[in-house]
Amino acid sequence: MKQYLTFKNIIVSIIAVLLLFGCAASTKVTMSSDKYSPAFRAADVSRLKGKKLILSSFSNQAQNTKAWNYFSADKKYMYEGNAQLETYYWNCFYKAFKLAGVNLVDYTYGNYRGPHPYWWGAPPPAAPQAKGILEFQLILTSLTDQEFKFKALLFKDGQTKYEKEFTVTMNAAESENAAELEKRAYRLVDLAFTTIIKDREFQKAF
Repeated sequence: MKQYLTFKNIIVSIIAVLLLFGCAASTKVTMSSDKYSPAFRAADVSRLKGKKLILSSFSNQAQNTKAWNYFSADKKYMYEGNAQLETYYWNCFYKAFKLAGVNLVDYTYGNYRGPHPYWWGAPPPAAPQAKGILEFQLILTSLTDQEFKFKALLFKDGQTKYEKEFTVTMNAAESENAAELEKRAYRLVDLAFTTIIKDREFQKAF
């Protein structure tokens, strides 16, 4: 009986240690859309210059994320934004479209197809004011530091003009430095944005 209890205690101890390591907090990498600066060349996306666009709602349907953060593939790092992820990416894409020379039309009240990133529960689009202007939406479907899956959509006058799912990937991080990992997170935004812009079907719809 004594031997059995000793063996049982060892098993319990091993399980406790595994749980302890498994539940260890990830190292936090802080991201800020205020600090994000698009790194791609404006000339590479010059075909968008001067065109009008409503930057509509972004939504996060990625089950492997939290409201404000996502993780590295090995769960070692947690990338946390200065806002909920849909708002963080909305702000970053706003800067990216501006750098590309797009004329972003701000119909904050009554024209967004979904919730505005700063004001949840905005009214539905007002067709007369938005008539003839494309609306862009982004839906996050899966997100880690190495793989970003999302859906991009374009609407005009209540009609879907473009809808496509994307997967962009990055190699595993080669640095454990928080500042370098933060920069890496911003480059993931660049990769997502430029992948959409370079898509021929998107160019045709835009």
